[in-house]
Amino acid sequence: MSFIFKTIKPLAIVALLSASHVFAVDILVDTTFIDNNGDNDAIGGWQFEVNSMNVRWTDDGNVTVDVFTNFGDYNDKYGSGHHGINNIVFGDLLISTGGDTNAFDYAFKLTDGRFDKYYGSGYSEHDGSLVEISSTITAGQYHGADANVQHDGQIAGINNGSGNDVAGSWSVDTQNAGGNHDNYDKLSFNFNVDGIAAFQNASQLAFSWAMSCANDVIHGVVNVSKPNKPATIPEPATIMLFLLGLAFIVRNKAKAN
Repeated sequence: MSFIFKTIKPLAIVALLSASHVFAVDILVDTTFIDNNGDNDAIGGWQFEVNSMNVRWTDDGNVTVDVFTNFGDYNDKYGSGHHGINNIVFGDLLISTGGDTNAFDYAFKLTDGRFDKYYGSGYSEHDGSLVEISSTITAGQYHGADANVQHDGQIAGINNGSGNDVAGSWSVDTQNAGGNHDNYDKLSFNFNVDGIAAFQNASQLAFSWAMSCANDVIHGVVNVSKPNKPATIPEPATIMLFLLGLAFIVRNKAKAN
């Protein structure tokens, strides 16, 4: 076995081990909001209860927001009162890159599946998109002035027409609430914000979700962690070139001696 091969083999193993850290992902946000009031704050009954929201954002730009609610099984099942228009359906996920729960500038909109019925359906996945919005729609605007809803509740966003929409996906996983009404359905929203300046520059983000009647709403503000990046690790090919050069120098020194 040549001197170079003897030298390179252990060094190559070190290079491969070092390269495994190139793909490490930092977590910028991993926060859960919990509604501690149980069914008591869900107007209209336990079917409208929203229990919690989990927000996770990693530094590769992927954002996942999970909402746990009893309403998954009851989408498009109930009307909005004798004088209301439209059945009660899933609202948009509203986002503020300024951390303000009253002034939203983005919404994740449900491209399809918003008006489907999901009772007992289990898991299903659909298309959605993250869009810049100019304003929001309230429950009263959506269901009408005479509807039996929480009229001022913000439930959807109006696309501002910038054309900067980002395709994503959303899913619903129905669970059947059970006798205690606490086996919650899960709505998940998934999208990527890599390269969107408003998100990259944000120190706080606010999120809000409700069904279209706003009988229960969950919202909160998260702090964005900006970890200090370590020195850039060279790609494996660059490391190997360096090691080859090092081995050549060592070999020449050995010959000289």
